[in-house]
Amino acid sequence: MKKRQVIIIVVAIVILAIGVLVKNIISKPKERSVSQIKENVTTVFTTVVKNDSIPVHVESTGTLEAEKRIELFSEVQGVMEANNGKFKAGNSFRKGEILIRIRSNDQQAQLYAQRSSFQTVLMAIMPDLKADYADEFGSWDNYIKAFSVEKIVQILPKVESDKLESFLIGRAVFSGYHALKNMEIINGKYNITAPYNGVLIAANVNPGTVIRPGQELGTFIQPLNYELETSTDAVTAERLNLGQSVDLSLQGMPNKQWNGTISRLVKAIDKSSRMSTFFVSVQGTDLKEGMFLQAKVKANEVSNAFEISRASLIDNQQVFVVEDSMLVLRSIQTAYFNQTTAIISGLKDGEVVLTKVPPAAFEGMKVIVYKGKQ
Repeated sequence: MKKRQVIIIVVAIVILAIGVLVKNIISKPKERSVSQIKENVTTVFTTVVKNDSIPVHVESTGTLEAEKRIELFSEVQGVMEANNGKFKAGNSFRKGEILIRIRSNDQQAQLYAQRSSFQTVLMAIMPDLKADYADEFGSWDNYIKAFSVEKIVQILPKVESDKLESFLIGRAVFSGYHALKNMEIINGKYNITAPYNGVLIAANVNPGTVIRPGQELGTFIQPLNYELETSTDAVTAERLNLGQSVDLSLQGMPNKQWNGTISRLVKAIDKSSRMSTFFVSVQGTDLKEGMFLQAKVKANEVSNAFEISRASLIDNQQVFVVEDSMLVLRSIQTAYFNQTTAIISGLKDGEVVLTKVPPAAFEGMKVIVYKGKQ
């Protein structure tokens, strides 16, 4: 009986050992081969630096306005007389032609009365002039004979003698003359005439309107010489000079182009826009006031410089160059910004600079330069 028990125990131990061995074999992980992690290298687009003298092209826009432009205002009061419909926007006038005539019957009557009174003063001094100032009598006599209440009073004869001058002052000749001239000046303001050949572009009153002093009547221009007011940044403005040529164009119409010159430079910076204003003079029969034009100025050149995409700049102060397949930051100076490019200096000829900065780029980053066609 004991022998049988021993055999059973031995068999059980063997089976248990085999089970443990099988378990260990099954549960033991297979040895994995260590895979080498491939290093991630970014491909970049570059260009080779070649410094040169680069012209600065200033591009801006502005609205055209006539150089000779007058806002018409009235200095007197009265009713606007009929003018056969001439005072309308778009009508042309010759120099000296009446634009607006304001009724001045009362003023005209007062002017005639003033001239008549002055004529009376002159006639009253003639006997004394003949008796005491015989040498001066002839010129004053001719003056009175030519005098008319319907004509503009002429300049008084020249007075050489201090004694005669005192006599004329005492007889109120000079004061009467100046009062009359002042009234003639006021009377002339009832007719507003064209100061030059031009066209009316705005008419704010019609015949029969009661016009009051200070009232705006219209706008009169000479449609030949124009100015374009535009602006640029303060740094670029320093590169502009009077007389520089400017190419002007109308957006969407490439066949409409004109050439102008810089006529004025404003030596001040606008506080709100931080821009510097300049004016371009241009002539053209096909130009019209209010046109919105694009201006392109070839300003002074930047020497020893390189033009690059603005997307390549880091805070407008640095760029990435490639050295030994690694990115290196270089400090640069920006001379001018175009719409998509920047003119910079501070790089050496032959350096390889990035034209497109990859995401999360950093100094020391491993890169491969793209050799194909960009």
